[in-house]
Amino acid sequence: MSLDYPWVLCAFALFVPLVLIDLASPRRKRERNYLPQALRQRLSASKAFFRLFLACFIIAFAGPRWGLDWAAAEYRRGLDTVIAVDVSRSMDIQDAPAFNGGGELSRLERGLAIVRETAAAVPGARFAAAVSRGKGLLAVPLTWDNGALLSFLEALDGSALTGRGTNLESLIDAAAGAFQSSLPTRRVILLVSDGESLSGSVKAALDRCNRDGITVSALALGSDEGRPVPGREDLVSRRDAALMRMAAERGGGIFVDGGAQNAASLLAAHLRSLAPESETKGSRKERKARWPLFIAAAILAYGASKLCLLQIKRAGFTLLLSALLFLSSCSRLPGKLLIMEANFFNSRGRYTEAISSYLKALEYEEAAPYAEYGLGSVYYSLDEGKAALERFADSKKTLDTLPPDGHRELRYRLSYNTGGALFGEGDFAGAAASFREALRIEPDRIEAKRNLELSLLSLARESASGSRSDQGRQESESRTALFEYLQQKEYNQWKSREWAAEEQNDEPDY
Repeated sequence: MSLDYPWVLCAFALFVPLVLIDLASPRRKRERNYLPQALRQRLSASKAFFRLFLACFIIAFAGPRWGLDWAAAEYRRGLDTVIAVDVSRSMDIQDAPAFNGGGELSRLERGLAIVRETAAAVPGARFAAAVSRGKGLLAVPLTWDNGALLSFLEALDGSALTGRGTNLESLIDAAAGAFQSSLPTRRVILLVSDGESLSGSVKAALDRCNRDGITVSALALGSDEGRPVPGREDLVSRRDAALMRMAAERGGGIFVDGGAQNAASLLAAHLRSLAPESETKGSRKERKARWPLFIAAAILAYGASKLCLLQIKRAGFTLLLSALLFLSSCSRLPGKLLIMEANFFNSRGRYTEAISSYLKALEYEEAAPYAEYGLGSVYYSLDEGKAALERFADSKKTLDTLPPDGHRELRYRLSYNTGGALFGEGDFAGAAASFREALRIEPDRIEAKRNLELSLLSLARESASGSRSDQGRQESESRTALFEYLQQKEYNQWKSREWAAEEQNDEPDY
């Protein structure tokens, strides 16, 4: 076995103070004297798993490798190319033809598109980028990572740079400064400009390139007729094709018209001709990276350290279910890890975190029925019986799409907990049916038999009390009607006696 970063193993020194603190801590004495043996054992196991988690994590960061595998051959060119881009204000003029023949592009947009295509067509070469707006600047140093160069060219915008005028001499000097004299490679500067130089001496810069063995090729952009400079309508900028040709001839490179449709292919062919592709590292055997195994082991160890602190029955089932989910298929690892995480939160009463993890696990096909069941159990714990029943039903529907001989434990728990939820809602007939279904799956479960008997007894009592309540309600209604009739008769008689003399009195009513 070999390690990519063996110095990371120095982190194992952290275990020394951990062990010393654990041995000398007063808390350890209190645990030994006052805690039951079963709880002490769970605490010791939790600490052991947590230290295993730390050890696996450290080894994973060290980059372990073992076992041999064939590595693909690598190809390199002895070619270093610096793309020198003029980003002066005249390069914003839109007089360059679009590639599809419709509309026009700015000179800068056209030039960047050509050099991106050129760089992508020459693999195995190192590229760099220099820009200039008044003063040259090396923006991207020489690198084998063409993606970094292409990303820079994609985001390049002349408005992000300050400066006035165009100084091609400074641009060429900045590009020439990117090369390393110690490496025996072909060196090329690709000058991307419209050729207008308001300051500096292009010939002097080209002479220095010739002295250092640097080839200069030119990509001329814009039109010979020219157009006004944006923001300065009184100034007309034209392409200086003569200066760009002179730069290519004096620099020993080629001149390419930026308006030609095959400009990128011409530049790519020129660069490939300067340094043919060669295999610098042939096919060979190398050790396989094994750090993902230690990351997986660290996750399992951390989960085990937490589960050891739970009650034994609950922790046993959760750990067993999580282990089965984890080990059944590595290709389905993310969903099952989410189920493990959610089960842990659920068992600790952290329902918000549990719901979040279960919802994430719904995106994975094999984990979806377990996630639906977990959500139902969380809602049932929160006294949301109807929401729990909906989740249990969704889990059953998902299980129906899977082979019927699998997921036996989940099928039993769905039927059993559905019965419990229905019993809590007062649906004793539905609860009895669910408990019967649970017993068909697991005939030996005593808790299901007991709850089935309880549901049948409750259903019988409900029926009996319902009959008695109907009869009693009818008798009560009859007694109420008779009482009201007698009360009215007594009121009428009392009224007749009390008001008869007054009604027969013929005297004036004062």
